[in-house]
Amino acid sequence: MTGTRNRIVALAAVAVALAVASGGCSCSVSPNQSPSGSQAPSGSPSGASTGSVATSTAGATQLDDIPPGRSIAEGGGGPLTYTFREEWRKARAEAQKWRSGAYLIYASGNFPNDDGVPSAWTLDFIDKAVADAVLLVEIDPWGKVTKTQEVTGGSVSVYVGPNKRIPYSIIDSDKAVELGKAALATKYDLSSTKDPAIVLGFSGDGSGPYWTYATYNNSLGKKITAQLDALTGNVKQLS
Repeated sequence: MTGTRNRIVALAAVAVALAVASGGCSCSVSPNQSPSGSQAPSGSPSGASTGSVATSTAGATQLDDIPPGRSIAEGGGGPLTYTFREEWRKARAEAQKWRSGAYLIYASGNFPNDDGVPSAWTLDFIDKAVADAVLLVEIDPWGKVTKTQEVTGGSVSVYVGPNKRIPYSIIDSDKAVELGKAALATKYDLSSTKDPAIVLGFSGDGSGPYWTYATYNNSLGKKITAQLDALTGNVKQLS
């Protein structure tokens, strides 16, 4: 984790897409690198299988309310990577060791591939609307929590901003990337782009939640973004 400074720098990169017009903080991704370099792990849809729903018991972390995502064998037969909903289930179990009522308000990842798997996810958890602390959970594409960081004091507002509880019925990251790229292709030539990123959160006016897919267009020399309704996949804004 790189803390408040990088979060504020990253916010500027996708401020238009996240519509931070009201002054609230819908923070963006902080730089991450894949274990094998600057690209996210490869994956093949043909190697995908549907994840199973974990059974909940009294007093356990209830994971069965988040719909299962996909597990994807790298290169068709390598280690399994996971789409966001599976990663969320694993990260929330870790967050609920911190505080039993922890819930997700924001997530981000760099270099997502076409299966919606980035080089790593960072997920932000709080346990009440007026938060006194935020837990940041980093999780790799293979479902391993690699780092946690508790943020307290004045920095809490930077991470929380207008963000609220992310509903369980959001579309998964593979669909968000697919729809985001398709939306951008209606307006831009995507043949020369780099450094994609994906964000799940709320806009500065509190609307949302939204998936925002962003990538740098070399021809135009600027970041281009597609903001999608995270519940329906409908395009809300292109910039």
